[in-house]
Amino acid sequence: MGSQHDALYRAICAEPDEDTPRLAFADLVEEEGDALRAAFIREQVALARVAEYDPLAVAARQSNPDAFHGWAMAHTLPPVPGGYGWHKFAFRRGLPWMAGVSSLAAFVAGGESVFDAAPIQALSVDPRDRPDLSALAAWPHLARIRRLEFAHGWFGPDAVAALGDSPHAANLVELALEHDSVTAAGLEALAESAAFPRLEALELRSNAVPPALIVDALAAARRPGALGRLSLADNALGEADAGHLFALPVVHGLGALDLSDNKRLGVAGAQALAASGALRGLRVLRVAKTLPGVPGVEALAGAGGIGGLRALDLSENRLGPVAVKLIAESGAARGLKVLNLARNPVGDLGAAAIANARAFSGLLELDLGGAEVGDRGAVALAESPHLGNLLRLNLTGTQGPRLGRAARDALVERFGRRVSV
Repeated sequence: MGSQHDALYRAICAEPDEDTPRLAFADLVEEEGDALRAAFIREQVALARVAEYDPLAVAARQSNPDAFHGWAMAHTLPPVPGGYGWHKFAFRRGLPWMAGVSSLAAFVAGGESVFDAAPIQALSVDPRDRPDLSALAAWPHLARIRRLEFAHGWFGPDAVAALGDSPHAANLVELALEHDSVTAAGLEALAESAAFPRLEALELRSNAVPPALIVDALAAARRPGALGRLSLADNALGEADAGHLFALPVVHGLGALDLSDNKRLGVAGAQALAASGALRGLRVLRVAKTLPGVPGVEALAGAGGIGGLRALDLSENRLGPVAVKLIAESGAARGLKVLNLARNPVGDLGAAAIANARAFSGLLELDLGGAEVGDRGAVALAESPHLGNLLRLNLTGTQGPRLGRAARDALVERFGRRVSV
């Protein structure tokens, strides 16, 4: 590498929030003969500026999914100093953004060299490690970190309070606590900490904490603060938890809510969400594997504020044509850009209901993978006068009938490379 190459890379590491040196670096690596890496950097920089339902993001999911995670760029990862590794990594804006930490103690003791090796702003701690949050809280370089991920530790209130109230945690805006990483009291301490109002994203997936205690802990947050994205996926939330959960201040004002894989929410949970007013302001709602049934879908489709949704995931919910028609005729349909109905028994009747819905004229992405759509449904989609803006149509999957050549040809003629069959 030349001196200009090294100087630009150092500039990126020194100012990881700036895009200008990254784009200059892309120009340089292209001049050096690496056009693929240059294109990757530019595309990731552009994708970082848009929502997941933006046309640019939708088109990338269809044509180049690797643009989001950068697995094909693994060969560009720098050598690994002690205390961390690339066993888990992520790229953002074209360069490595997250490092996997094998030992948090070793990393805090001497891992600051990672910031010279790459513009790292996120750490994912190995679940086999039992990290000491108080040591992390006292680490001055925590100020460089925007996201932390833990899957183990069973952090109690003292440890979480130390991290949440650390003067070095001022830039921490994303936190993921999965599996047995936090106790109920620890989660409550987080909600009461100085860091919580600054969080923009909180992921509480697959926690060992009983769902009622998760809800009670979140109730300690008296105001939503900056929180825009909340994931409570796979926490065994049930209808008994729904009313309390959806009334919490922290839920109101979200832009994205993920309730996926909480099968016990069921009809009553969907109805409670619809009645709560929490849908107002939401742009992304994920309720895959929550089993809302036709009554739950009907309640959601008629809820106030549903028209603001831009992305809706209802996959794997055993929903058939009746539920699909309710969505197609709802206020939500008019604003939707992304709709996921994969692995539902949508069938040909459901596909026809989508094809005939004028409200879907703004739809950019439609996922009907494994949705039992046959030739008649496929042809209806291909001939729809309302789906001309689709950038991604997924009809892959092993369930249901295989599409015949005529149906496939009709889809390809209408959508070209925008369809997967």
